[in-house]
Amino acid sequence: MDVLITSGGTREPIDGVRFITNFSSGTTGAALADEFAAAGWGVTLLRAIDAAKPNDERVRLSTFRSVIELDRACARLLGERTYHAIIHAAAVSDFVVDAVVVDGVRHRAPLVGKLDSATALSVELLPSPKILPRLTGYAGGAARLVGFKLTNGASAAEVLAAVQAQLDRTDVDFVVHNDLTEMDHTAGRHRTTIYDRTGVVGGAETNAGLAVELRRLLAL
Repeated sequence: MDVLITSGGTREPIDGVRFITNFSSGTTGAALADEFAAAGWGVTLLRAIDAAKPNDERVRLSTFRSVIELDRACARLLGERTYHAIIHAAAVSDFVVDAVVVDGVRHRAPLVGKLDSATALSVELLPSPKILPRLTGYAGGAARLVGFKLTNGASAAEVLAAVQAQLDRTDVDFVVHNDLTEMDHTAGRHRTTIYDRTGVVGGAETNAGLAVELRRLLAL
């Protein structure tokens, strides 16, 4: 069985050297890629250009920078090969840079070159396109889909609402929830809970444990 895993954070450019991004390191995606490959799956890891790399040389690698690049890469890869599952662990920016205002003059983003650091600068953001709802379509409807939902210090009720929203708005088979306050990759701690439309169906305390749980669920 083949699996496509996305990982890392997108970069939305302001000029030739500056961009907005997020805290995602791609560690989870790289660890999942290693664990699935070790279990005999064919693995493609589509990772951010600066995201963590897997150790297993059997993992096929591809990279992206922006939301648009990630979307196009997903469409291309899912059109080239039949995948049993897609694990969309990438941290996709909720906003893209639409325009840059320099000394009161508005320019379409990104600007060419490097802006002077003394420049009065502001950026205008627009909501980014949502990639998760497109993935099963790119795969021809055949692949099982795993989405991720990150919260930060959320209450139990807030977690359930966030997970339910993803289930309602997409055709995911499973949602992996993690909270920023329960993650410490330096200590190997990454608590996750897995949901489907019936409720909680699994969970883990480490990325390796998450891989085991996802392989179990995706093989059903």
